[in-house]
Formats: sequence, C-alpha cells, structure tokens
Amino acid sequence: MFKKEPHIKALSNLKNSERKKLLTTCKEQVEQGDYAFPSQIVKQTTFKTPFTTGIVYTDDQNTPIWFKEKFSELLYPTVYTCWENPNLLPIVLAHEYVVEEKLLQGANLMLPGTVPPFDACCKKTALVGVASTKYPRTVKAIGIVQLDLPSFERVVGQTGVAVEIVHHFDDQLCKGMKIKLQPPDLGEMADVSTESEDEEDFVENKNEKGAENFKHGAEPKEPIAAFEDVSEQLEQLSVNEVDHFITRSLYYTLTQEPAVDLPISASNFVSNHILRNLPPVDHSQVNIKKSSWKKSSKFLKHFEKEGFLKLKGKGDDITVVGATKDKTELKSFVPYRRGDPASDKGTTTTSKSDKTTMLAAHSLYKPLSNAKDFVKVTDLPPNHLFSKQDVKAAVDNYITAKKLVNPENKATIILDDLLFSMVNRATKKENAKRIVPRAQIMEPLLAHNFGEHFVVVRPDGSSLFKNSLRGSIPQIKIVTEMKIGRKVVTKVSNFDKFDIDASELASELRKKCSGSTTIGETVSSPKTPEVTVQGPHGPTAIEILNEHGIPTKWIDFTNKIKPKKKRQH
Repeated sequence: MFKKEPHIKALSNLKNSERKKLLTTCKEQVEQGDYAFPSQIVKQTTFKTPFTTGIVYTDDQNTPIWFKEKFSELLYPTVYTCWENPNLLPIVLAHEYVVEEKLLQGANLMLPGTVPPFDACCKKTALVGVASTKYPRTVKAIGIVQLDLPSFERVVGQTGVAVEIVHHFDDQLCKGMKIKLQPPDLGEMADVSTESEDEEDFVENKNEKGAENFKHGAEPKEPIAAFEDVSEQLEQLSVNEVDHFITRSLYYTLTQEPAVDLPISASNFVSNHILRNLPPVDHSQVNIKKSSWKKSSKFLKHFEKEGFLKLKGKGDDITVVGATKDKTELKSFVPYRRGDPASDKGTTTTSKSDKTTMLAAHSLYKPLSNAKDFVKVTDLPPNHLFSKQDVKAAVDNYITAKKLVNPENKATIILDDLLFSMVNRATKKENAKRIVPRAQIMEPLLAHNFGEHFVVVRPDGSSLFKNSLRGSIPQIKIVTEMKIGRKVVTKVSNFDKFDIDASELASELRKKCSGSTTIGETVSSPKTPEVTVQGPHGPTAIEILNEHGIPTKWIDFTNKIKPKKKRQH
C-alpha cells in the first residue's frame, strides 16, 4: 500500500468520543479486549498515494499506530503498534533472508518462504503480522492471509502468495511520517528445523544481506566481519547484566552527584548522568536499549515505583522532579571508578571536535570472480565481507603456504597462476610480470578482484544503515556560487545519505546564517534533496554537519565565488 511516498496532510486531534469509538473498533477487529492506545491523545491525518487514499492515526508523539483505506472499514495496526503489543496479531514466521531481502523491499510473502507450523488463526482473509525466525516476536510486516495456511504442513515445492503485505517496517509510510524507531529484540531465535536442502538455501542465502555485522559497532578486524551479524561472534552481556550496570549507575548518580539540577528531562538525566556514570564498560553493549526497559521512560518509571525517583508527565514526555536518598540500597552503596574521564573532572559538556561524537566508517570488500577461487583455497569463510586486514592476512598465509617468496630477493614474490591472474587482471599482457614487489600486490588485488562496500557506525556503536552500501563513503556537497542577479547562495546536498533531515538542516542554517532557506532537488539527481541558504555560508554549513557527526573529510566544499581583485594605485 505504501510502495510510493504518500502525500500526508497536517495532523489534527481526535475528539474524545471519536477516540473511544476508534478504540472499540480496533479491539473488535483484533479480538483483544485489553488493548489500549499508547497515549490519551490520538491524532489523525489523511494520506494519498498513486494507488489509494486513507486515514492514518497516530499517538501523541506522531508515531503512526493504525491506518485504513478510505472506502474500507478494515483497520490495520502498524508495526510500531505490534512492537508495543506483541500478542496483538497472529504471527506468520518467515526466513530471515526472505523478510529482510524480499518483504522489506516491497514483495509479498510467498508460501515457500514461510516456516510452518502455522497459527490456527492464520486462515484466508485473516489479518496477521510477519516476523523472522531470528526474531519471532518482532513484527516486520502487516498483511492479509491469502491461503488457508494451517492446512499446510510442508511448504517445500508449494506455490502461491501466503500473505499479501500492506505495510512493512521502513516503508514509505514510515519515511513520510519521519519515524526513526528501530525494531526491538522481543524474543530469541525460533527453534525451527528446515525441512530440506531447499529450505536450508533460504538460511544460507541470507549471507548476501549486508553489514548488519556493524549493528553493534564491531570492528572489521578479528573476528572476520560476517554478512549476518558480527554481534553473534562476540561475547554479549545478558539483559540482567546490563540492568545491573544501569541500576548501579543510578545509585552512583543519587549518592555521588548531590548537585543534580532538578527538575531535569528524562533524556538529559539518562544521557548526562546515568550513561556518564557507568563503570568502564562498552557503551555499545550497556545502554538503555539493551536493557529490559528498552526506553528511558520505562526505566525511570520503574524506579519511581521502587521509591527512588519522583516523576512528572505522561507517556515518554516525563521529567525527573525529585529523588529519595534514604533507601537501604543507597546507604549501603559502595562507589566505583567511572568509565568516563570527562565526568571525573566535573565537566558536563564535550567539545564539538571530540572524535567520540563523530560517525566512523569501515571499508569492507566482497570477492568477485577470481577472488572467489582465492577464498576457497584460503582460510577465509565464503559469503562474507572482509576488511583489508583480513584479505592481507589471507594473502600472506597463501604466499607462505605456496612458498612464493623469491629466494634471490625476499622483498619480491613469484606469482603463481592464481595470484598472477588477480594482480595482473587490468594489466596488458605485454606488461604483466611474474615477479613483483610484495608491497605492491594488495592495491591491484583489491581494486580489480573485490567490490568495495562500507558501513557507517554511530558513536554508540550502532550501524547508521541497515545493510552495507556499495562503493566508497559518499561525500556531502557544499557549493557557494552566484546566481543570476548577483545573489550569492550556498547549496548543501547529498546529506540524506547520512540520515539528516532536510527540514531540520534548513532550520539550523536559517538560524545560524540569519538568511532564508529553501528545500529543493539537485539538478543532476532529481530525487536528491538540496538545501539552499542565502549568502556565502560554507564554513557554517560544515560546522553544522560536524555537529551531526559528519567528519570534515566526508564533506566536499567548493567556493565558486571569485575573490575581488585588489585595486592597484
């Protein structure tokens, strides 16, 4: 339904009577009598796509929770609603590869991609959620069942559409509403045994995904970065351990920081005190999202019930207005050494040039043609993305095993047929050499036998992109030029590649540059947004992008304004 970006009008609040009527209808359709909206305020707006029109209902944070088509009475919950209410809909399981590479690209769920047994409620015309076997309780798509699924005990060799998808995570509805929520981990991997080698292919093919290997901030060194999720190769802390660290940090804050300026917003309290007062641990593994609370508001409300804090507000918009320090746990608390050195100095601010606030990029390489044969004869695992260090280590081991070092000059090697074809792939035959300097083989070997990919990692260790992207890191373009009429403007484009919102960037430029801004599209690429601000403000634009975590080396600034010539007397 949302394969094309919808035109969405302004939101308006539902009347109390309309909200109650809508809630009753939702409960009847999903047969969940205890379901409740996430907030007392429910908003609505209309949407229009090239294929249909309808209404979207949101909570007080403008997150879409339900939607319907104009001439239909059927209400669809969004994936965000299913995340908060895991038992809201019957769930149809599918292979991880099918969900990530097919459904989230706009395809329907075919019967061979499903994983039986099916819920007895998954009959034809039933409204269901679709989840992967890896995260069986995290709904990634919503759809209508097209077959009587409980009648199928085996799906291998069967054909047909099992579920027609009407909405999925990160579709154009999510993008149009500018929602940046990420799927929670609501359950462990399902215990699913594949029925045959055909079904095992679905699991094996998911190695073609991308760089979820940097989802938790793993470096592309040792162990080797895999396509699936490098976090599976690393030792992970349990939820109870994460809860323990965060709880201890709260105790530290309440006992060792008596000068906490109350009242304070929930986000500031967590970021400037709880996270800064953690012991020396990896913050990519110890944070609120990895805890049992998942959200800062739930974490704070839990300790309000325990009597540690006093809060004010509703939903996620809460403020810490007080704290109790006579609890037994606080009286017996023993301080520890914190992991944030800046906190030890009593500072609460960080420099804009602090590298920890910047995004980081990692280059990965995918084997092509001859390189696949090379991977087979080395210790490199197949169907993986490799760092440059991984490839170099494999080449060194190969040279040692094949005894290719030139005995007359140990700084050179004698290429065997495999390395010869890889190193000289782009070289003319008359210029190809068998004996080459060892230090000069990596550049042509990578350039002509591996496809370059990259991932961008946030300061907290999470991946900016869901999958790895081909090519080298993109450059944000900043151009200062003179338009017709001798008006100087500064244009910023390609920032959307780093999940920077055009409206937000335009607002920041307008304030800092004290000039009007417009949002349009680049001439060379009509679908790429471009923000224009009046005046020569290239350095200011770079400063704003730095504040968004973009290193200056990823910014291409061009000043087309010619300097004025000095008059000669």
